[in-house]
This record gives sequence, structure tokens and C-alpha cells, in this order.
Amino acid sequence: MKVLNGLSRRCLLQALALIASSYPFKLFASSGSYLGELVNDRNLGQQTTAVLFDLGSNKILESHNKDLRLPLASVTKAVTAVYAMEVVGAQHTFATKLFTDGSVQNGRLDGNLYLIGGADPSLSTSHLYNFVEALKNKGILDISGSFFYYSEVIPEFLTIDPSQLPEASFNPGFSGLNLNSNKVIFSWLKKGKDYKLTLKARSLNSQAVINNITIVEKKQTSSLFNYSLEKKLRIEKWVVSKNILGKKGARWLPVRFASTHASSVLYYLFSKSGITVRPPERLTKKVSGLQLLHRHKSIDLSLILKEMLDKSTNVTAEIIGVFAANFWGLKTPEIVSSGKIMSKWFNFVSKTDDSIFFNHSGLTTQSRVSGADFTKFLSRTETSEVLVQLLKEQRVYGTHEKEIREANVKVLAKTGTMHFNRGLAGYIMKDEIPRAVFAIFSADLQKKQTSENGLELSNPPGHKSWLLNAKHLENSVVAHWAKLYL
Repeated sequence: MKVLNGLSRRCLLQALALIASSYPFKLFASSGSYLGELVNDRNLGQQTTAVLFDLGSNKILESHNKDLRLPLASVTKAVTAVYAMEVVGAQHTFATKLFTDGSVQNGRLDGNLYLIGGADPSLSTSHLYNFVEALKNKGILDISGSFFYYSEVIPEFLTIDPSQLPEASFNPGFSGLNLNSNKVIFSWLKKGKDYKLTLKARSLNSQAVINNITIVEKKQTSSLFNYSLEKKLRIEKWVVSKNILGKKGARWLPVRFASTHASSVLYYLFSKSGITVRPPERLTKKVSGLQLLHRHKSIDLSLILKEMLDKSTNVTAEIIGVFAANFWGLKTPEIVSSGKIMSKWFNFVSKTDDSIFFNHSGLTTQSRVSGADFTKFLSRTETSEVLVQLLKEQRVYGTHEKEIREANVKVLAKTGTMHFNRGLAGYIMKDEIPRAVFAIFSADLQKKQTSENGLELSNPPGHKSWLLNAKHLENSVVAHWAKLYL
């Protein structure tokens, strides 16, 4: 792997050798009883796996239920990031292209347009404006043929986790053609007794009206949001309860038909700019022998992954994870089949056997990894090279916070949160060098299952207090471990 921000593999290996000689294991040896007390004091003794692995001695210093396999929520994204970097490459870019099979004469394109997705998880409405400008710069104001779109570089999925509530914006569909993380902004404004409802494809600096997704309000509904789709027409329909709408407001809603949505927004932008074009039609087979009109290239994969980890964007993780498997030439008819491919990779590189991932984002309780196995993964030099550059610092709270900070000790980690499920894993750094790796996963699987089977998916009873308790445990454990490296 090439150097990332000046930290090369050789430098990292030299640093680890220095750690081994400078920090003998006996200084940190622990019976683990204090860790057990911390976990048990929070009544999470049978619901937590926690492991601290020292990189200098190459040994586990402390552990609690080290072989207990639990769901790890969004900590999964750290695995996906390393998996993608090793399979696809840090400098990989995703291309979205606009082609034609015709010629231009007097402002008219005699032929068809083809929008070809390249599985770019970062494509936005702002980027689509560049496609409009590309046609205008070529003098194209009218297209005689059809406007086709193609997204089969990876399969299309209508949702990440079907068990989630339909309005959960963190659970959209995805395909080889995506836009704005496959979510739209729903806004409402009360006018008299009625409401003005709008759906827009919004990115950082621009927005567009949507024509393949509709929303209406009703006074009486079976739930807060009712969702339906017409697969043949590829139309999505929402019904929102009037009872939850105030005078005005806005929230995100997920998109299911990702490729149809992206092409429909581009169609709107073409029309708004005075370019006459037919509504988009879906292609399921790629066409060859086309002429390139415009190509949008994404930023490097490493930068996309850093943003994905910072914002914990589920759909980005899923797109990249599925793309990595297809990059290898492997078929992924279901998300779980792609997750199992990553599982085999994880077990191979970590020298473990039983770890399993059902997807790439962690939006599932079916994945299972133990604290011991995850620290084996983190302790790999190849993993450290990637994650030390991508993970953000996690603040350590408490009476020792200042002491830890002034000793130039910090924690780089990825968090993960679901109902009755919490995870934290990463690196303890001293003088910008990784000294130890750790993993803490907690889950109340019985309560999680009960909440999924019930009607209160968005706010199951007791989950907030359980989560707060798990977070307090994490902070106490990490502070205790960080103090070992002062």
C-alpha cells in the first residue's frame, strides 16, 4: 500500500518494534479483575465482550468474555473500509458517465442518451448540474431519441434491512447509480387547513424537484408513514399522518429505486435548463459502441471511506462492500451473500474462524464477532495502516481526561449504536503511534429481539437507559486502558 499521510508500512513496523522494546509486558500485566468489576457494576457482565491487546508484547492484557460473539453495529464499517481498501485500492475513483449513440446537428442530438452508473456512493445533485452544462457546451438543446439509464454494475437492492420502519432514512435502497445517499428531503408548510408538501433532491449547494416519488397527507392512517411502490412503473408513494405535522418542518425520507431517482433528477435538470429530452427509461443490459459526452469522477476511495466512517453512512458502506465483491467478479444476489464474502476475507486475514457479517454497514443484529477476534483484525499491520488514518478521535471523559490528553495519549475508534446494541473499537495512541488495540461490544439480544417483534421499533421501552449505561461502561473501560499508556 502506498504511504497514507506520511505513515508508511516500514515506519509503522519500526514503531511497533520500538514499542516492544520500550514497554515490557510486565508493566501492564493485569488479572482483568478490575475490568470485570467495571462490567459487572453496570449489570452488563453477560452482555459484553471486551478485550485490550498490547501491540508491543503482542498479547491480550485484559479481557472479559473475550470469545463471546455479539453484534457490533456500525463498528462493521471499519471492517468494510479495510476490506475495500485492500480489494479495490485507496486511489480508486468511481465514474458516472453520459454517452450517446448519435450525432449533433444544429443543436439537436440525433440519437439516444445513456446515463451509466459506476456505483459512486458520493454522487450529488450538484454533480448532475455538470452533466447539464456538458450538453449545453456542446450546443445540445434537443434529443431526438430516448434517455436511458443503466445501473447494473452492482445489483439493485430496495432496502438494507427490511425489518426497519419504512421512513427510516438510514435504510434506503441502492444500486450502481445513486444520488445524495439515496434520501430526499420532505418538507411541509401549513396553509389554512391544508398543507403544502414537497419532496426535493437536496445536496450541499443545490436541490431539484422529484417526479418519481409522491407524498400526500391524510388525517387517519394506520401508521405515521405508509409507504408503497409500483415496481413496474418504478414509482414510490408516501402517505403521512396529518397528526404529526406541525405548522412547518422537514425531515429526510429514504429512496428505494435509487437509479430511477438519480436519472429522474437529471431529467428534471435537463428540462429546467431548456434541454428537451424524454423521461428516463431503465436498461438492464449494457450497450457498447457509445460516444462519451461527459464523465464525472468521484474523489478517491480513501476519502469517501473517511467521510463514511465520520458520518457512519450506512448506504455508502453497503455500496462499497457490494462493489468490492463484484470487483472480484463474485455475484451478490443478496446483501447477505456479499456480507458472507467479506466474512471469509475477515476470517482469512485475521486468522479466525467464526466471525460472520450479514452486511457491510452493521444495520443488522445477525452479524457476530468476539472481542478477541476483532482485536486480531485490528492488530494487523495492514489494518492499522488504513484505520489509523481514517478513524476520528474519541474523547475520553472523566477525572483523568486532562492527564490522558497532556500525556499525548488519545483514542481513535469507531462507534456503533442500535437499539440494545453498542460497540466501540479502535486504537490507543501514544505520541501518534498505535500502542494497543481494543474492542468493546455490548448487546441485550433478548430485548433487541422483543423490540423488533413489537410495534415500537423507533423507540422501544428501556433502550435509551440501556444505551446510556453501555456508553458509560465504554468510557470507564477506555479511560482505564488509556491510563496504562501514560
